[in-house]
Amino acid sequence: MENILTKYLYTYYDELEPKEFYRAIFPKGELQEKGIYEKGKYNAIVVEVTKEKKKNGKDRILRHTITDDLERIDEIVERDNFCLISPISYVGKERRSDNARVLYALTIDLDGVIIKNGDDPFGLRTLFHQIENINRIPMPTYIVSSGTGLHLYYVFEKPIMLFPNVIKQLQKYKRELTRIVWQGYITEFEDNVQYESLFQGFRVVGTITKKGERARAFETGKRVDMEYMNQFVDEEFKTDDFVYKSNLTLAKAKEKYPDWYEKRIVKKQPKGTWVCKRNLYEWWKKRMLKEAKTGHRYYCLMMLAVYARKSGIEREELENDAFTLMEILDTLPADKDNPFTEKDVIDALQAYDDRYITYPINSISYLTDIHIKKNKRNYRKQKEHIIVMNTMKMLKKQLGEEVKEGRPKGSTKEKIVKEYRKDNPNARKCDCIKATGLDKKTVYKWWDN
Repeated sequence: MENILTKYLYTYYDELEPKEFYRAIFPKGELQEKGIYEKGKYNAIVVEVTKEKKKNGKDRILRHTITDDLERIDEIVERDNFCLISPISYVGKERRSDNARVLYALTIDLDGVIIKNGDDPFGLRTLFHQIENINRIPMPTYIVSSGTGLHLYYVFEKPIMLFPNVIKQLQKYKRELTRIVWQGYITEFEDNVQYESLFQGFRVVGTITKKGERARAFETGKRVDMEYMNQFVDEEFKTDDFVYKSNLTLAKAKEKYPDWYEKRIVKKQPKGTWVCKRNLYEWWKKRMLKEAKTGHRYYCLMMLAVYARKSGIEREELENDAFTLMEILDTLPADKDNPFTEKDVIDALQAYDDRYITYPINSISYLTDIHIKKNKRNYRKQKEHIIVMNTMKMLKKQLGEEVKEGRPKGSTKEKIVKEYRKDNPNARKCDCIKATGLDKKTVYKWWDN
């Protein structure tokens, strides 16, 4: 009972055994039966980082399929390995976001919970005060004490199907709820909020923690629906355009999401992608090594996964590079004890997925705190880019489309300055700047020419 957070939860709430907890997350009959395929049912997936080493010296990673009997949970808990699971069911054996099908719970990872005087769980007490007395935060169905922090599980009364538009809404909602929970009265890391993906994996209940304890689960509230959850966020973050698993059929999906149905079901089209040269991946690795900062390490590694996908890098190579970089990123200076661990790596690598390849550059720069100058040639050399653009222009002309020619010789801004001087021979440079709105350097450049 050395863990102050665990001790507090154990005192006031009922504890659940690992299999009991996961039965609450994945009710009987939700997942596929072992060895039996049933349309519309999927499996949960556990990622386990073993102590066994591969030939290259890296830890061997196992992926376990969790079927409806939950038998694998007992087996996994018996070993002292680092294990992650999401409250999501997947098609296939890989925990990729493209394979995600049903969301059973929305989970918030809360680190740096404030402990005062060595034995007062002040941050946890404040969390419950804001839930029960101020009504600022929704009551979690379960709270898991994960060793150094808490996982708040909001388990849905009815699981939610993860269609693309639903994912987008829930990602936005989760980000806002995370911001609300990570406040200065609850966590020491208010200025370093960790916004995580909807597909984030969490330490398996019953498995070993960083401090050598076991992750433990406690029942704190009731199951929720989004009508209840929406009460705690502003209008712009509320979400309601989704279909519950229990009443969804393919016919309804066709009616509600016709574009998706036509593309993915009728035409069986994969999500559109393009492949960049390997140089992009290597370039980002170098940028990370030189410029990554504490507080942005997760996103730097997440973008490495995105660039690996764009560049056609095999996942095994990405994993090897990521775990090597983990050791380097963990040595970066930090104000407080804030290690960069295998969990961070595994979660970041979930971005090795087609749905992330169009991640906007401005967002990448903001999240990683690494400035990126936009490349307007899609990473082609200038000569190659000119050939491509001229070929496209020629094709458009042959098709009879209007083609904009290049800017005529002479600067447009130069002409503006010259015309202003011609019409206002007694004007000064400052008058031209005010009248035309041009930059001071531009006016000075063309004033005497």
